Amino acid sequence: MKINTMLAIQMNIFMVILLLSVAVHARFRLNIKEEVHRLFLTLICLTIIILILEIFSVVLNSSDYIDFIATQKVVDTLGFALTPAVPIVATLYAYKRTNKYKKISISKFSWLVVPFIVNGILSFGSYHFNWIFSITDENLYVRGPLFFVSPMISFFYYIIHLLVLYDNRKNVNKEELIVISSLSLIPAMLSIFQLYYFIYLTIWNSVGIAVVINYISIMHEQAKRDPLTGLGNRMAYDEYLASWNRKGNNVLSVVNIDMDSFKSINDAFGHQEGDRVLKFFARQLEEVFEGIGVAIRLGGDEFIIMLNERSERRLEQYIKTLNDKIDAYNESSDMPYRIQFSCGRAIFDDSFDNVYEFIRHSDKLMYEDKQKKRR
Repeated sequence: MKINTMLAIQMNIFMVILLLSVAVHARFRLNIKEEVHRLFLTLICLTIIILILEIFSVVLNSSDYIDFIATQKVVDTLGFALTPAVPIVATLYAYKRTNKYKKISISKFSWLVVPFIVNGILSFGSYHFNWIFSITDENLYVRGPLFFVSPMISFFYYIIHLLVLYDNRKNVNKEELIVISSLSLIPAMLSIFQLYYFIYLTIWNSVGIAVVINYISIMHEQAKRDPLTGLGNRMAYDEYLASWNRKGNNVLSVVNIDMDSFKSINDAFGHQEGDRVLKFFARQLEEVFEGIGVAIRLGGDEFIIMLNERSERRLEQYIKTLNDKIDAYNESSDMPYRIQFSCGRAIFDDSFDNVYEFIRHSDKLMYEDKQKKRR
């Protein structure tokens, strides 16, 4: 193998090894039952496959391997055919990451396969008709007259990926938004570079980098999640307040929540039923406050909601919505118990010396509400 060839593919080889390590780690650390994690693993595997195909394409692109013209054609055909699959999966992953409880609708995204099919027809047709690429009699790769179609389709999917993120931007914080957008922004920028300087293999290595960045983000987010309810945990709570203090923001509302008579549910029906109630209640919190606040489980049956809100009226409306949802469940449930909660709410102002005094005040109001119900 020529030194120039080895230099061209060494980054691909390194990236394949890195992504294989990430895939193995992810297989054991992520919950494969969750659709978002299955999509992410699919994204890793597709990227690995295309990187390997690119390695073979570069190695075989030489008159030294003239006996492998058919093999190089197959490799390049598969590489071009699979290229749009990566941004398609990235788009579905972005949708699922920003819509935790919404199922991916086949009817909503089915049109995404149309450009993919067009690209596939052109890719497989290139084996005989040289549409996107051709392989000379000297076994050298040459771009075909319709080569531009493949990058155009990829850029189309990059734009769709960003539009999905923009449409659901309120469902995630800015840091997550930037990380997920890297799956299209980084490859898009480096694709332009490789289109002009095709001897540099930047596109799929940039996808690999974006995938690794997203995996680090997933691991970080997972560390901040309560394993039972999926809400934020103490780490998320501390991080939110640290960020709020750092930004010098003075807009903050909190709602402290404690479930009423939860211990009696555990005692009478067992911890499994108690866990089911906690998960149900957490789901209602997410539905009411999604996109407008952060729901956190402090421990046991205690929760706190932190919102970028200063309107008392809207705060009361959110709590009323939560009450209505719980009441509707209690009316329709055939269980012999009722789910109830007490809460305290407060809006930060200059009367508080710091945010921790403010939260203690809200917590005190919650316990006062609980005491009123016991009288």
